[in-house]
Amino acid sequence: MESKKACIYCGTTDELSDSDIIPDALTNSKIINPNVCRVAHNNKFSDMFEDYIIKHLAVITNELDIKSSKGKNYAAYDASILIDNIEYVTRLSSDTELFRNNKIISSSDGKIKLGPLENIRRFKGANEDNVTAVDINQVEIEKRIVLKMDTFFSLEMYRLMAKIAFEWYCLHNGIQDKCAKFDALIEFITTGKGTNPVRFISNAEVYAIFSQIFAFGSHTLLSYIGIDDSVNIVVSLFGVSAYNIKILDKPTDACLNNVLFQELTIDAKRNQFFCKTVEELMGDFGASFREVILPNGLKINIPYSVSDFSLQYKMWYLMNYQIFQTSLKCIEEPNQEAIELLKKQIEEILQSSALTIRGLKRFVKEQEYYFAQGNSLNPKGTDKKSTFLYYCLFVIGRSADIHTFDDLSSHMKEKFSEGTIEIDENTNRLFLDEIFATEDYFSLIKKGAEIIKNWGYN
Repeated sequence: MESKKACIYCGTTDELSDSDIIPDALTNSKIINPNVCRVAHNNKFSDMFEDYIIKHLAVITNELDIKSSKGKNYAAYDASILIDNIEYVTRLSSDTELFRNNKIISSSDGKIKLGPLENIRRFKGANEDNVTAVDINQVEIEKRIVLKMDTFFSLEMYRLMAKIAFEWYCLHNGIQDKCAKFDALIEFITTGKGTNPVRFISNAEVYAIFSQIFAFGSHTLLSYIGIDDSVNIVVSLFGVSAYNIKILDKPTDACLNNVLFQELTIDAKRNQFFCKTVEELMGDFGASFREVILPNGLKINIPYSVSDFSLQYKMWYLMNYQIFQTSLKCIEEPNQEAIELLKKQIEEILQSSALTIRGLKRFVKEQEYYFAQGNSLNPKGTDKKSTFLYYCLFVIGRSADIHTFDDLSSHMKEKFSEGTIEIDENTNRLFLDEIFATEDYFSLIKKGAEIIKNWGYN
């Protein structure tokens, strides 16, 4: 007989729906729990806490080319633009919006307007004395953003982390109905009241451990049993902030799988494994290797399958399991150490660029207007990500050997020795110098853009 399927929050069997465990606007790789009722919980979570986090993390999702499947545009965020030492305030979903579609922006004091010259001249009182032409290709443009640190310690963030952990754990344990063991956790998620089971992980060495193996900008979820026998989930959000969620005081017979791991990358790839116990994982890992005797008599172990990429994640999990059990520094309220850690992680996201087909195609689409105008690049440009992407287009247009995204990835890895490139001031200058050293650079950039248009998603 088929088992009953009901909402894991309230037990109703009416209008069950697919819940995005991580909100759709925060990830390019969906994971779904099908046992959440639509009206009372799935829909209401957006208003309760999800929309707040989506709005406040817009600049991160925008930089990582993450967009909700429910909308056409990438998330918009507040920004200030510094041009000739004058600060202008605006809201953007793309840097190309600054000087397109007759957009006019105001200085922070409201006294100066910036926009297309013909539009500015239509303002009442505009004349030759108070209107000045600015060539945007010859001035330095600096973009500044504000990301509130208290977002990462907000009740909305804690409820979201608890929701992600609960739905993910239930999914991989076959929980298809309300279970009384989770009542305290459910109360916190649905009302924000009761004991908060979520803590921010504040030790930098844990973030360093995550960065050793996980892809730039990815989400990582894993479970472990604490030394007090509690069941815990760790959620790393973009690699920027990590949280420990205590979901049960001790294991329950209803949930046998307590060694869970999943990485969700920004290019929608998944790395994962699921086991009942650490002992089972150790046995599974050991059974994945066979002993080989070399001609010199040396014995080594090699994997039966060289294409089993889960082995590196299993080894990482086993090597660091004790750290999760004993060495996590978990806090509920922010301190200076945690704020500095967050700033460092955010800066790394905003100053680096992951090379993805999604990001390249987005960039080409957003630059079509400028390609059509035949504009040149700004030699004083400081937008490091844009410079890097223009450089990619330039390299593609210049090379006779780059025909696919994989070809470009191989070229960049050979040139920079890694898939994630930190673009500092020096690297940005080197990109621009190499581009401007070629007289017909802009035609090569446009050629590269046309090639990318024909590339398919992997």
